Amino acid sequence: MLKKIKLDNYTTFISPTEIDFTASNYKFLESENVGSNKILKGCLLVGENASGKTNILKSLTLLLDLLFSNNEIDLISKLCFYTPKPTYKIEYTFMEEGKEIIYLIELDKEGIVSEKLTFDSLVILERLGNTAKFNLNEEKIFNNLSNKLLFLRRIYFDTNFYGDEILNKWYSYMKNSIYINCYNRNIRAYSDNNLSIRKYLKNNSAKEINDFLDRINYNQNIEFTDSNVNENNILISFNKKGTNVSIPENLESTGNRTLIELIPSFLYAVNNECMLIIDEFSSGFHNELEECLIKYFFHYAKNSQMFFTTHSTNVLNNTLLRPDQIYSVYFDSKKGTLVERFSSSMPRESQNIEKMYLNGVFNGMPRYNKIFKD
Repeated sequence: MLKKIKLDNYTTFISPTEIDFTASNYKFLESENVGSNKILKGCLLVGENASGKTNILKSLTLLLDLLFSNNEIDLISKLCFYTPKPTYKIEYTFMEEGKEIIYLIELDKEGIVSEKLTFDSLVILERLGNTAKFNLNEEKIFNNLSNKLLFLRRIYFDTNFYGDEILNKWYSYMKNSIYINCYNRNIRAYSDNNLSIRKYLKNNSAKEINDFLDRINYNQNIEFTDSNVNENNILISFNKKGTNVSIPENLESTGNRTLIELIPSFLYAVNNECMLIIDEFSSGFHNELEECLIKYFFHYAKNSQMFFTTHSTNVLNNTLLRPDQIYSVYFDSKKGTLVERFSSSMPRESQNIEKMYLNGVFNGMPRYNKIFKD
């Protein structure tokens, strides 16, 4: 599980900024929202538009893209917009079976500058420029490395970490991860699984999805017409309970279309240890549906984590999230993006943290002029 990340000179982050996912001393929701090693099962980022919330999520997908994608990655846009420094650093700290794994990467607009992997306090991989060494069972030196390819990625494919169970479990945790942008319904799975709804229905029945919809008491089920040729030709329709009318997907609401695209990835993340990274979670969802999905994930996921953004302040609720799971993100013209963990203000379980946020207790609450006079 991801324990913390540290961003330095990255996009809108001017100063080194650490975001910690270690559980604090709160006892409520401990059995549901806290995984093994006392690591939280995820984090909510709140704040005004363009404050830097998505940049935090993109720091996670950057690592996943570099490890698993074959597409060209835009590295220039990741440099801090507000400083002349030529490089940026991101440090990821994971916990697997009580062992700490720290991976530090430094990049510039051209590619990879340096890498360092520490496993259980021992440096086992270190790279500077086009030269690197790897020392797990024995030390090996590598030269003439490409600045476009992570040395960590090469080492995994060359050695499979010599069968080390913890390192392989960590790598699988990252590879199982999924990114979803609910606004444009863009889904990126890093494993070999295609989690698009039509691919899912091509290989499965609708039963699992409809069972899930029944479990959360959703008032609709789905039907689909099979295609023996191409999953893109599968026609999906919605049927409201108590009626005999099937409405084609293209005539359905934005919320329904987003939900049905999200469900295969959502259920996969619940059942497989990974990171589920969701941007614009509130796109088209009723507040009650958002709360239901959050509650479902934390209740049923074992050691998966959900990192997400939303503008729905109703989810700032001690029945859904602990204060140590929520970060307020805001932008300062001199300091760049800043983050404040709700738990740093030590709210009590009985306090209304939504009201506290709206009243500016945690910073990051935008104040727009809503009184206009001619």
